[in-house]
Amino acid sequence: MKKFYCKCGGEIFFENRLCESCGRFVGFDVETMSLLTLEPHGEVNYRSSCGRIFRKCGNWIDFDTCNWLVSEKSNHRLCFGCQFNRTIPNQTNTGSTPQINLFRWSRLEDAKKRLLYTLLTLGIPLKNGWESPEGGLLFDFLENITIDGSDEIQPVTTGYANGIITINILEADDVARGQAKSNLNERQRTVLGHFRHEVGHYCWEKIFSHLPLAEYFGEVFGEPKLSYQASLNSYYENGPPNNWHDAYISAYASSHPSEDWAETWNHYLLIYECLETAYELGLVDESPSSTDIFGILNRWQDLAVTMNQLSRSIGVNDAYPFIITSRIKEKLNYVSSLIESFKKRTLQEMNSL
Repeated sequence: MKKFYCKCGGEIFFENRLCESCGRFVGFDVETMSLLTLEPHGEVNYRSSCGRIFRKCGNWIDFDTCNWLVSEKSNHRLCFGCQFNRTIPNQTNTGSTPQINLFRWSRLEDAKKRLLYTLLTLGIPLKNGWESPEGGLLFDFLENITIDGSDEIQPVTTGYANGIITINILEADDVARGQAKSNLNERQRTVLGHFRHEVGHYCWEKIFSHLPLAEYFGEVFGEPKLSYQASLNSYYENGPPNNWHDAYISAYASSHPSEDWAETWNHYLLIYECLETAYELGLVDESPSSTDIFGILNRWQDLAVTMNQLSRSIGVNDAYPFIITSRIKEKLNYVSSLIESFKKRTLQEMNSL
């Protein structure tokens, strides 16, 4: 994530709606990929410091769950990022549920918007499922269902299918997520990690599987046509192989080749965004966008050690509790090669027009 500054000179951050130094409204413009300082312009519009006119996203106005902007030329009430939502957490129940759900939704939106920022930065253009029913992406943010007349709860499973990413909103609850992390013996479990993982399934199905490099998937991750459910059942019954650390970035990655892909993709996005942030902060000497995967991994190894040492000094668990072996580097290289291949093909198509 790059650094942003208000018109007053104060630093502002990706999730900010106000500059904490001068109190001006700030909002994110997806066209310029920047946080802009805003001044009131009429009853509902705002003028940015660059002279363009915007209005707030409808979810910003109604729920304060967004800080993205809508151009005055747009016919949409929602911003680019919020148009990817198909289902949002229930905001109409009586009692405390709406307040809890609003908090959870806000955290999910922050993670989703950061994911979209990273994908756009990498040059992966996205369309929502309303705009492109066949190839677009939509999100369902769902809560567990209580069966009428009983104490039985039907849990919502976080996952991906047919262009829809479903996130159980309990993942935005620190206690529930921490309990799940402990029950599954996971090294790390974050809201943003879920988004990155699940969008990996989407990107493979809708984008990368159509590239020539896709034919090498089996050589890198294993046979993708293995029975998915049988593989997962075996994983949950027997656990990962004893030597899973040698070839997989996480234990769950060993459950099935498609999950190995999604976990590796997740870590690629994590590494890329962390290095971009570190570059903006002056902690590394080169942006990840200006080097190859080997330069990225060399810088990441040093940075991850530094982050873990700082975490231990604070007294918390390692910020990055994973080991990237030579086998995992091969997989990350495959992810990087797919992204570059897609960008090259897109550029060729644009030049042919």
